[in-house]
Amino acid sequence: MTKSESNSKTPVFRSGKASRRFLRNLVWVLAIGGLFLGGQGLRYFFHYNQLEEIRNETNALYVSALGQDIGGSPYGRLQFEHGKLLATNRIGLDPLRLLAALSRPADENLRLEGVTLSGKTGRIRGSFAGNEQGFSAYFDKLTDDDHYLFSLYKSDLVGDQIVFILKVELQ
Repeated sequence: MTKSESNSKTPVFRSGKASRRFLRNLVWVLAIGGLFLGGQGLRYFFHYNQLEEIRNETNALYVSALGQDIGGSPYGRLQFEHGKLLATNRIGLDPLRLLAALSRPADENLRLEGVTLSGKTGRIRGSFAGNEQGFSAYFDKLTDDDHYLFSLYKSDLVGDQIVFILKVELQ
């Protein structure tokens, strides 16, 4: 076939070749789409499991604070209970804020055994399972609190624990 003959002929459409090319491209698109959907499914599955774990832990916290019957709005009920605590000691120390101030610098060695609040002062009994330097570091962090004044009333070394009583008052 010469050059002049090839220009005069019309191209021949081969449907079999076009169909194979279409099917090959379709398989690739479906494979890539399937991998994408599979990845999104795994991502959804892991996020759903994480969400369920968070919900279960949150419910466990609500049950530990409110009892078995947490109601329809446990957060609102916690706010209500906090308001009741504040109403009994209008002029006194806020028990939740005090516990937050005590727990902020605490580590796993600290154990609070009792908190007695009367008006604007209070006493905290507890024990510290670490060494004296650890307790001193904890007490130094407590004295840096902006809202409360903590003072050491009594401390005794009993075995490998330091048993202490702290006095607290508003600044």
